[in-house]
Amino acid sequence: MSRRRYFQYILYLGLALRLFVFLFQDPYNNDNHIQIIDWIRTQGSIPAAAQFSQAYHPPLYHLLAQLFYLGDGSILSLKLLQLFSLLTSLLTFVALYRLIDRFFQAERIRLCCALFVALLPQLIMFGNYVSMDSLANFLGALLLWLAVLYMEKPTLARKIGLALVLGLGLSTKGTFLALAPLVWLWVVVVERRAGRGVKTVLTSLLLVVALSTALGAYKYVDSWRRYGKPFIHNTDPLVQKATGWPWARPQMQTYVGWPSLLDWNVGKLVLHPTLGETTRHSYFLLLYGTFWYQYIPESNLTGNLTNFRALGSLIYILALLPTLVLILGGWALAAKIRAAVRSRKIESGLLARIFCGLAFLSVLGLVVYIGVRTDVWSCFQSRLTFPALGGLIVLFAFGLEVLERRPALARVAYFLLTVLGGCFILYFLIEFFLRLGVFGRA
Repeated sequence: MSRRRYFQYILYLGLALRLFVFLFQDPYNNDNHIQIIDWIRTQGSIPAAAQFSQAYHPPLYHLLAQLFYLGDGSILSLKLLQLFSLLTSLLTFVALYRLIDRFFQAERIRLCCALFVALLPQLIMFGNYVSMDSLANFLGALLLWLAVLYMEKPTLARKIGLALVLGLGLSTKGTFLALAPLVWLWVVVVERRAGRGVKTVLTSLLLVVALSTALGAYKYVDSWRRYGKPFIHNTDPLVQKATGWPWARPQMQTYVGWPSLLDWNVGKLVLHPTLGETTRHSYFLLLYGTFWYQYIPESNLTGNLTNFRALGSLIYILALLPTLVLILGGWALAAKIRAAVRSRKIESGLLARIFCGLAFLSVLGLVVYIGVRTDVWSCFQSRLTFPALGGLIVLFAFGLEVLERRPALARVAYFLLTVLGGCFILYFLIEFFLRLGVFGRA
Protein backbone atom coordinates (compact mmCIF):
# COMPACT_ATOMS: atom_id res chain seq x y z
CA MET A 1 0.00 0.00 0.00
CA SER A 2 1.38 3.43 -0.95
CA ARG A 3 2.20 6.04 1.65
CA ARG A 4 -0.19 8.36 -0.16
CA ARG A 5 -2.99 5.96 0.68
CA TYR A 6 -1.85 5.94 4.31
CA PHE A 7 -2.02 9.74 4.25
CA GLN A 8 -5.65 9.57 3.11
CA TYR A 9 -6.45 7.07 5.85
CA ILE A 10 -5.14 9.52 8.43
CA LEU A 11 -7.78 12.00 7.24
CA TYR A 12 -10.51 9.42 7.90
CA LEU A 13 -8.94 8.51 11.25
CA GLY A 14 -8.84 12.13 12.43
CA LEU A 15 -12.46 12.77 11.43
CA ALA A 16 -13.68 9.49 12.94
CA LEU A 17 -11.86 10.06 16.24
CA ARG A 18 -13.45 13.48 16.66
CA LEU A 19 -16.90 12.05 16.00
CA PHE A 20 -16.23 9.17 18.40
CA VAL A 21 -15.15 11.47 21.25
CA PHE A 22 -18.16 13.72 20.63
CA LEU A 23 -20.47 10.84 21.53
CA PHE A 24 -19.33 10.64 25.16
CA GLN A 25 -17.72 14.00 25.91
CA ASP A 26 -19.90 16.50 27.78
CA PRO A 27 -20.25 19.98 26.25
CA TYR A 28 -19.15 21.79 29.43
CA ASN A 29 -15.63 22.63 30.50
CA ASN A 30 -14.30 24.98 33.18
CA ASP A 31 -15.40 28.10 31.25
CA ASN A 32 -19.10 28.93 31.29
CA HIS A 33 -19.81 30.01 27.72
CA ILE A 34 -23.38 28.73 27.79
CA GLN A 35 -24.11 31.63 30.17
CA ILE A 36 -23.21 34.09 27.39
CA ILE A 37 -25.13 32.17 24.74
CA ASP A 38 -28.22 32.03 26.93
CA TRP A 39 -28.00 35.74 27.77
CA ILE A 40 -27.92 36.69 24.08
CA ARG A 41 -30.92 34.44 23.41
CA THR A 42 -33.04 35.71 26.27
CA GLN A 43 -31.97 39.37 26.44
CA GLY A 44 -31.27 40.04 22.78
CA SER A 45 -28.03 41.86 23.52
CA ILE A 46 -24.30 41.19 23.89
CA PRO A 47 -23.14 41.39 27.53
CA ALA A 48 -20.45 43.86 28.56
CA ALA A 49 -16.91 42.59 29.15
CA ALA A 50 -17.20 42.70 32.96
CA GLN A 51 -20.74 41.33 33.16
CA PHE A 52 -19.76 37.64 33.25
CA SER A 53 -16.48 35.81 33.66
CA GLN A 54 -16.28 34.91 29.96
CA ALA A 55 -18.00 38.01 28.57
CA TYR A 56 -14.67 39.71 27.84
CA HIS A 57 -14.32 37.53 24.74
CA PRO A 58 -15.48 38.87 21.36
CA PRO A 59 -18.98 37.54 20.62
CA LEU A 60 -18.91 35.86 17.20
CA TYR A 61 -18.98 32.27 18.49
CA HIS A 62 -21.81 33.05 20.92
CA LEU A 63 -23.81 34.73 18.17
CA LEU A 64 -23.38 31.89 15.66
CA ALA A 65 -24.21 29.36 18.40
CA GLN A 66 -27.75 30.75 18.47
CA LEU A 67 -28.39 28.78 15.27
CA PHE A 68 -27.85 25.54 17.21
CA TYR A 69 -29.30 26.46 20.62
CA LEU A 70 -32.83 25.46 21.60
CA GLY A 71 -32.54 27.19 24.96
CA ASP A 72 -34.56 24.69 26.98
CA GLY A 73 -31.66 23.23 28.99
CA SER A 74 -32.36 19.70 27.76
CA ILE A 75 -29.64 17.19 26.92
CA LEU A 76 -30.68 17.43 23.27
CA SER A 77 -30.33 21.22 23.35
CA LEU A 78 -26.83 21.04 24.83
CA LYS A 79 -25.75 18.31 22.42
CA LEU A 80 -26.97 20.34 19.45
CA LEU A 81 -25.00 23.29 20.77
CA GLN A 82 -21.96 21.07 21.13
CA LEU A 83 -22.51 19.94 17.53
CA PHE A 84 -21.56 23.45 16.38
CA SER A 85 -18.19 23.06 18.06
CA LEU A 86 -17.76 19.60 16.55
CA LEU A 87 -18.40 20.92 13.04
CA THR A 88 -15.75 23.62 13.43
CA SER A 89 -13.40 21.01 14.90
CA LEU A 90 -13.81 18.82 11.82
CA LEU A 91 -13.19 21.82 9.56
CA THR A 92 -10.08 22.73 11.58
CA PHE A 93 -8.62 19.28 11.04
CA VAL A 94 -9.39 19.36 7.31
CA ALA A 95 -7.75 22.80 6.94
CA LEU A 96 -4.61 21.68 8.79
CA TYR A 97 -4.54 18.44 6.80
CA ARG A 98 -4.67 20.38 3.53
CA LEU A 99 -1.94 22.73 4.75
CA ILE A 100 0.30 19.74 5.53
CA ASP A 101 -0.50 18.19 2.14
CA ARG A 102 0.53 21.38 0.38
CA PHE A 103 3.68 22.12 2.35
CA PHE A 104 5.54 18.84 2.72
CA GLN A 105 6.73 16.48 0.01
CA ALA A 106 8.73 13.97 2.11
CA GLU A 107 6.24 11.18 2.77
CA ARG A 108 7.33 10.24 6.30
CA ILE A 109 7.23 13.87 7.39
CA ARG A 110 3.76 14.34 5.87
CA LEU A 111 2.45 11.22 7.60
CA CYS A 112 3.95 12.18 10.96
CA CYS A 113 2.61 15.75 10.83
CA ALA A 114 -0.85 14.54 9.81
CA LEU A 115 -0.94 12.02 12.66
CA PHE A 116 0.14 14.76 15.06
CA VAL A 117 -2.92 16.84 14.14
CA ALA A 118 -5.26 13.85 13.87
CA LEU A 119 -4.57 12.44 17.35
CA LEU A 120 -3.51 15.28 19.68
CA PRO A 121 -5.93 14.88 22.64
CA GLN A 122 -6.17 18.51 23.73
CA LEU A 123 -6.93 19.67 20.20
CA ILE A 124 -9.74 17.12 19.92
CA MET A 125 -11.16 17.82 23.37
CA PHE A 126 -11.19 21.60 23.03
CA GLY A 127 -12.80 21.21 19.64
CA ASN A 128 -15.82 19.60 21.31
CA TYR A 129 -16.47 21.95 24.21
CA VAL A 130 -19.07 24.70 24.01
CA SER A 131 -16.39 27.35 23.75
CA MET A 132 -15.10 29.81 21.19
CA ASP A 133 -11.86 27.80 21.08
CA SER A 134 -13.31 25.51 18.40
CA LEU A 135 -14.23 28.41 16.09
CA ALA A 136 -10.96 30.24 16.83
CA ASN A 137 -8.96 27.12 15.94
CA PHE A 138 -10.78 26.80 12.63
CA LEU A 139 -10.42 30.47 11.70
CA GLY A 140 -6.74 30.37 12.63
CA ALA A 141 -6.11 27.31 10.43
CA LEU A 142 -8.12 28.90 7.62
CA LEU A 143 -6.17 32.16 8.00
CA LEU A 144 -2.83 30.39 7.50
CA TRP A 145 -4.24 28.47 4.56
CA LEU A 146 -5.50 31.66 2.88
CA ALA A 147 -2.19 33.41 3.55
CA VAL A 148 -0.43 30.66 1.60
CA LEU A 149 -2.95 30.84 -1.27
CA TYR A 150 -2.65 34.63 -1.35
CA MET A 151 1.12 34.41 -1.71
CA GLU A 152 0.81 31.90 -4.56
CA LYS A 153 -1.63 34.14 -6.41
CA PRO A 154 -2.19 37.61 -4.87
CA THR A 155 -5.59 38.38 -6.40
CA LEU A 156 -8.08 40.89 -5.02
CA ALA A 157 -10.48 38.09 -4.05
CA ARG A 158 -7.84 36.28 -1.99
CA LYS A 159 -6.76 39.53 -0.40
CA ILE A 160 -10.31 40.29 0.67
CA GLY A 161 -10.76 36.70 1.90
CA LEU A 162 -7.64 37.02 4.05
CA ALA A 163 -8.91 40.29 5.53
CA LEU A 164 -12.37 38.87 6.23
CA VAL A 165 -11.05 35.77 7.99
CA LEU A 166 -8.69 37.88 10.10
CA GLY A 167 -11.62 40.12 11.02
CA LEU A 168 -13.77 37.13 11.95
CA GLY A 169 -10.90 35.83 14.06
CA LEU A 170 -10.64 39.15 15.88
CA SER A 171 -14.40 38.89 16.48
CA THR A 172 -13.91 35.44 18.05
CA LYS A 173 -10.86 35.54 20.31
CA GLY A 174 -8.16 37.97 21.43
CA THR A 175 -5.49 35.52 20.26
CA PHE A 176 -5.83 37.07 16.81
CA LEU A 177 -4.42 40.34 18.13
CA ALA A 178 -1.04 38.62 17.89
CA LEU A 179 -1.71 37.55 14.30
CA ALA A 180 -3.08 40.84 12.93
CA PRO A 181 0.24 42.76 12.64
CA LEU A 182 1.89 39.72 11.07
CA VAL A 183 -0.88 39.38 8.47
CA TRP A 184 -0.69 43.08 7.67
CA LEU A 185 3.07 42.81 7.19
CA TRP A 186 2.46 39.70 5.06
CA VAL A 187 0.31 41.76 2.68
CA VAL A 188 3.18 44.19 2.15
CA VAL A 189 5.67 41.37 1.56
CA VAL A 190 3.44 39.50 -0.90
CA GLU A 191 2.49 42.61 -2.85
CA ARG A 192 6.12 43.67 -3.17
CA ARG A 193 7.15 40.17 -4.31
CA ALA A 194 4.44 40.41 -6.97
CA GLY A 195 6.15 43.54 -8.31
CA ARG A 196 3.46 46.01 -7.23
CA GLY A 197 4.38 49.66 -6.77
CA VAL A 198 4.41 51.52 -3.48
CA LYS A 199 0.99 53.09 -4.09
CA THR A 200 -0.61 49.72 -4.85
CA VAL A 201 1.04 48.12 -1.82
CA LEU A 202 -0.22 50.84 0.50
CA THR A 203 -3.71 50.61 -0.99
CA SER A 204 -3.73 46.85 -0.44
CA LEU A 205 -2.51 47.25 3.13
CA LEU A 206 -5.15 49.89 3.86
CA LEU A 207 -7.86 47.65 2.43
CA VAL A 208 -6.87 44.65 4.58
CA VAL A 209 -6.40 46.74 7.74
CA ALA A 210 -9.72 48.52 7.25
CA LEU A 211 -11.74 45.36 6.54
CA SER A 212 -10.24 43.28 9.33
CA THR A 213 -10.49 46.12 11.85
CA ALA A 214 -14.08 46.96 10.93
CA LEU A 215 -15.10 43.32 11.39
CA GLY A 216 -13.06 42.64 14.51
CA ALA A 217 -13.09 45.83 16.56
CA TYR A 218 -16.54 45.64 18.20
CA LYS A 219 -15.59 44.20 21.59
CA TYR A 220 -12.55 46.41 21.99
CA VAL A 221 -14.46 49.56 21.07
CA ASP A 222 -17.31 48.58 23.40
CA SER A 223 -14.91 47.96 26.30
CA TRP A 224 -13.14 51.27 25.66
CA ARG A 225 -16.49 53.07 25.63
CA ARG A 226 -17.71 51.40 28.82
CA TYR A 227 -14.54 51.11 30.88
CA GLY A 228 -12.01 53.45 29.29
CA LYS A 229 -9.73 50.63 28.09
CA PRO A 230 -10.09 48.42 25.04
CA PHE A 231 -8.35 45.27 26.29
CA ILE A 232 -9.99 43.57 29.26
CA HIS A 233 -9.14 40.10 30.53
CA ASN A 234 -11.18 38.12 33.05
CA THR A 235 -8.25 38.26 35.48
CA ASP A 236 -8.78 42.04 35.62
CA PRO A 237 -9.90 43.20 39.11
CA LEU A 238 -12.70 45.06 37.33
CA VAL A 239 -14.20 41.78 36.10
CA GLN A 240 -13.53 39.97 39.38
CA LYS A 241 -15.37 42.67 41.32
CA ALA A 242 -18.28 43.01 38.89
CA THR A 243 -18.93 39.26 38.76
CA GLY A 244 -18.36 38.73 42.48
CA TRP A 245 -16.16 35.76 41.67
CA PRO A 246 -12.49 36.38 42.47
CA TRP A 247 -11.41 33.10 40.86
CA ALA A 248 -8.00 34.39 39.79
CA ARG A 249 -6.75 35.21 43.29
CA PRO A 250 -6.04 31.60 44.36
CA GLN A 251 -4.25 31.00 41.04
CA MET A 252 -1.83 33.88 41.44
CA GLN A 253 1.76 33.79 42.69
CA THR A 254 2.75 31.55 39.81
CA TYR A 255 6.10 33.32 39.60
CA VAL A 256 8.49 32.28 42.38
CA GLY A 257 11.72 33.62 40.93
CA TRP A 258 14.22 31.90 38.67
CA PRO A 259 12.70 28.41 39.17
CA SER A 260 9.62 29.58 37.26
CA LEU A 261 11.85 30.17 34.24
CA LEU A 262 14.43 27.41 34.64
CA ASP A 263 12.43 24.47 35.99
CA TRP A 264 12.10 22.19 32.94
CA ASN A 265 12.08 18.99 34.98
CA VAL A 266 9.48 16.90 33.15
CA GLY A 267 10.05 14.19 35.77
CA LYS A 268 7.77 16.19 38.07
CA LEU A 269 4.94 15.76 35.55
CA VAL A 270 5.70 12.07 35.25
CA LEU A 271 5.22 11.71 39.02
CA HIS A 272 2.26 14.13 39.14
CA PRO A 273 0.51 14.14 35.71
CA THR A 274 -2.20 16.61 36.70
CA LEU A 275 -2.29 20.05 38.25
CA GLY A 276 -0.43 20.32 41.53
CA GLU A 277 1.79 22.52 43.65
CA THR A 278 4.96 20.81 42.41
CA THR A 279 4.43 21.92 38.79
CA ARG A 280 2.20 24.98 38.77
CA HIS A 281 5.06 27.43 39.36
CA SER A 282 7.04 26.48 36.24
CA TYR A 283 6.11 28.27 33.02
CA PHE A 284 7.55 25.48 30.88
CA LEU A 285 5.88 22.63 32.78
CA LEU A 286 2.51 24.37 32.61
CA LEU A 287 2.79 24.76 28.84
CA TYR A 288 4.20 21.26 28.38
CA GLY A 289 1.61 19.63 30.63
CA THR A 290 -1.38 21.35 29.03
CA PHE A 291 -0.20 20.55 25.50
CA TRP A 292 0.35 16.81 25.68
CA TYR A 293 -2.23 15.68 28.24
CA GLN A 294 -5.28 16.77 30.24
CA TYR A 295 -3.15 18.41 32.91
CA ILE A 296 -6.11 20.49 34.15
CA PRO A 297 -9.31 18.52 34.96
CA GLU A 298 -11.79 19.95 32.47
CA SER A 299 -14.94 17.88 32.08
CA ASN A 300 -16.46 14.42 32.37
CA LEU A 301 -13.26 12.93 30.89
CA THR A 302 -11.76 12.08 34.26
CA GLY A 303 -9.35 9.28 33.47
CA ASN A 304 -6.58 11.66 34.52
CA LEU A 305 -7.95 11.50 38.09
CA THR A 306 -7.92 7.68 38.26
CA ASN A 307 -5.17 5.08 38.26
CA PHE A 308 -5.16 5.43 34.48
CA ARG A 309 -3.28 8.71 34.93
CA ALA A 310 -0.17 6.50 34.63
CA LEU A 311 -0.84 6.71 30.89
CA GLY A 312 -0.38 10.46 31.22
CA SER A 313 3.02 9.84 32.80
CA LEU A 314 3.99 7.66 29.83
CA ILE A 315 2.72 10.31 27.39
CA TYR A 316 4.85 12.96 29.10
CA ILE A 317 7.94 10.75 28.75
CA LEU A 318 7.32 9.98 25.08
CA ALA A 319 6.43 13.62 24.34
CA LEU A 320 9.98 14.63 25.20
CA LEU A 321 10.97 13.53 21.69
CA PRO A 322 8.51 15.70 19.69
CA THR A 323 9.19 18.58 22.07
CA LEU A 324 12.90 18.35 21.26
CA VAL A 325 12.00 18.10 17.58
CA LEU A 326 9.96 21.31 17.91
CA ILE A 327 12.86 23.11 19.58
CA LEU A 328 15.16 21.83 16.85
CA GLY A 329 12.67 23.07 14.27
CA GLY A 330 12.66 26.53 15.85
CA TRP A 331 16.45 26.57 15.61
CA ALA A 332 16.23 25.49 11.95
CA LEU A 333 13.67 28.24 11.26
CA ALA A 334 16.01 30.85 12.76
CA ALA A 335 18.84 29.54 10.56
CA LYS A 336 16.66 29.78 7.45
CA ILE A 337 15.64 33.32 8.31
CA ARG A 338 19.29 34.33 8.81
CA ALA A 339 20.22 32.75 5.48
CA ALA A 340 17.34 34.54 3.74
CA VAL A 341 18.37 37.90 5.19
CA ARG A 342 21.94 37.38 4.03
CA SER A 343 21.01 36.29 0.52
CA ARG A 344 18.02 38.61 0.13
CA LYS A 345 16.40 35.81 -1.86
CA ILE A 346 13.93 33.24 -0.66
CA GLU A 347 11.80 30.63 -2.40
CA SER A 348 8.03 31.15 -2.10
CA GLY A 349 7.26 27.83 -0.41
CA LEU A 350 9.90 28.44 2.26
CA LEU A 351 8.63 31.97 2.80
CA ALA A 352 5.11 30.64 3.41
CA ARG A 353 6.42 28.15 5.96
CA ILE A 354 8.40 30.86 7.70
CA PHE A 355 5.23 32.97 7.92
CA CYS A 356 3.33 30.09 9.54
CA GLY A 357 6.16 29.40 11.98
CA LEU A 358 6.30 33.06 12.99
CA ALA A 359 2.52 33.05 13.41
CA PHE A 360 2.79 30.32 16.04
CA LEU A 361 5.69 32.04 17.81
CA SER A 362 3.71 35.32 17.86
CA VAL A 363 0.71 33.67 19.50
CA LEU A 364 2.93 31.79 21.95
CA GLY A 365 4.57 35.10 22.84
CA LEU A 366 1.16 36.66 23.57
CA VAL A 367 0.16 33.70 25.76
CA VAL A 368 3.38 33.94 27.78
CA TYR A 369 3.05 37.73 28.05
CA ILE A 370 -0.50 37.48 29.46
CA GLY A 371 0.58 34.72 31.85
CA VAL A 372 3.52 36.75 33.14
CA ARG A 373 1.48 39.94 33.35
CA THR A 374 -1.42 38.38 35.27
CA ASP A 375 0.70 35.89 37.27
CA VAL A 376 -2.22 33.43 37.02
CA TRP A 377 -1.20 29.83 36.31
CA SER A 378 -4.25 28.98 34.16
CA CYS A 379 -3.15 31.60 31.62
CA PHE A 380 -0.22 29.32 30.72
CA GLN A 381 -2.31 26.88 28.68
CA SER A 382 -0.95 25.62 25.38
CA ARG A 383 -4.44 25.21 23.89
CA LEU A 384 -4.49 29.01 23.66
CA THR A 385 -1.94 28.69 20.83
CA PHE A 386 -4.07 26.27 18.81
CA PRO A 387 -5.38 28.95 16.39
CA ALA A 388 -1.78 29.01 15.09
CA LEU A 389 -1.23 25.25 15.34
CA GLY A 390 -0.39 25.12 11.64
CA GLY A 391 2.72 27.12 12.46
CA LEU A 392 3.71 24.66 15.18
CA ILE A 393 3.37 21.82 12.65
CA VAL A 394 5.75 23.72 10.37
CA LEU A 395 8.31 23.93 13.18
CA PHE A 396 7.79 20.23 13.86
CA ALA A 397 8.43 19.44 10.20
CA PHE A 398 11.57 21.62 10.17
CA GLY A 399 12.86 19.55 13.08
CA LEU A 400 12.01 16.27 11.33
CA GLU A 401 13.88 17.46 8.24
CA VAL A 402 16.99 17.88 10.38
CA LEU A 403 16.52 14.36 11.80
CA GLU A 404 16.15 12.93 8.29
CA ARG A 405 19.84 13.68 7.71
CA ARG A 406 20.63 10.85 10.15
CA PRO A 407 18.58 7.86 8.93
CA ALA A 408 19.24 5.58 11.93
CA LEU A 409 18.21 8.29 14.38
CA ALA A 410 15.17 9.15 12.26
CA ARG A 411 13.96 5.51 12.30
CA VAL A 412 14.08 5.42 16.09
CA ALA A 413 12.31 8.79 16.29
CA TYR A 414 9.48 7.73 13.97
CA PHE A 415 8.97 4.52 15.94
CA LEU A 416 8.67 6.42 19.24
CA LEU A 417 6.33 8.95 17.65
CA THR A 418 4.14 6.08 16.46
CA VAL A 419 4.03 4.70 20.01
CA LEU A 420 3.01 8.15 21.27
CA GLY A 421 0.19 8.23 18.70
CA GLY A 422 -0.97 4.85 19.96
CA CYS A 423 -1.03 6.22 23.52
CA PHE A 424 -3.27 9.08 22.36
CA ILE A 425 -5.77 6.61 20.89
CA LEU A 426 -5.58 4.45 24.03
CA TYR A 427 -6.29 7.55 26.14
CA PHE A 428 -9.64 8.09 24.43
CA LEU A 429 -10.51 4.39 24.53
CA ILE A 430 -9.95 4.39 28.30
CA GLU A 431 -12.18 7.45 28.67
CA PHE A 432 -14.87 5.74 26.59
CA PHE A 433 -14.82 2.56 28.72
CA LEU A 434 -14.81 4.65 31.90
CA ARG A 435 -18.01 6.31 30.72
CA LEU A 436 -19.51 2.86 30.14
CA GLY A 437 -18.50 1.79 33.63
CA VAL A 438 -16.34 -1.08 32.37
CA PHE A 439 -13.56 -0.18 34.85
CA GLY A 440 -15.92 0.79 37.63
CA ARG A 441 -17.05 4.26 38.51
CA ALA A 442 -15.04 7.04 36.82
